Amino acid sequence: MKRKVEAQLIAWKNKSSERQPLLVNGARQVGKTYSVLEFGRTHYENTVYFNFDTNPKLKQTFDEDISPEYLVPILSHISSQTIVRETTLIVFDENKKIVPLYAAFCI
Repeated sequence: MKRKVEAQLIAWKNKSSERQPLLVNGARQVGKTYSVLEFGRTHYENTVYFNFDTNPKLKQTFDEDISPEYLVPILSHISSQTIVRETTLIVFDENKKIVPLYAAFCI
């Protein structure tokens, strides 16, 4: 399913020097998660998905330390996947209550 958001996601990815997180907001049940996961599947070697609603312990991880050096190895362990800076898309879903999340990945 092609969506208009794909062009915006590609433009975000092509700004590789900025290394900024992408926040996707919108109404519920309109395909945000589907669009981002499909983008990851087609434009990255690996996509790692975390859902704060189904894994409440994730919030504790962000309460401890928000530095990428601390978080990435822990997230790799939780997901059982290797996270590589340039080739892995990390997706955090249902994260509206996690305030430090944005700050953690502004690298």
